[in-house]
Amino acid sequence: MSDINPSAYLVINSQIFALDKTVTRIGRKIENDLVIQDPLISRSHAEIHQMADGYFLIDLNSTTGTHLNNQRITRHKLNSGDLFYLANIPIMFIEDNPYLQGNLNKNTGTLDLPKEEKE
Repeated sequence: MSDINPSAYLVINSQIFALDKTVTRIGRKIENDLVIQDPLISRSHAEIHQMADGYFLIDLNSTTGTHLNNQRITRHKLNSGDLFYLANIPIMFIEDNPYLQGNLNKNTGTLDLPKEEKE
């Protein structure tokens, strides 16, 4: 059951995930809202908090870190279009995009590292 009507989404591993709670928990544990089965992701890796002044990405002292703009962060306000990484998993944050709401169950293709970052 959702807490809020989603206006923000995460695009991860070819899927669109609606941020429909005031706090969205991300990690390997099944109890998380968004479960990522990758050995480099911590059991409780990060959270996204919806607050009056926007959405905030918060690292939960994960082993491999949370990165935005090639910087390891502990807490950072998200802007639509931001691409952040949990370990080596790319995730895009999108806000206020009506197209996404109608396409939640469609495959988006993969997010991939730019060629210069792959090497």
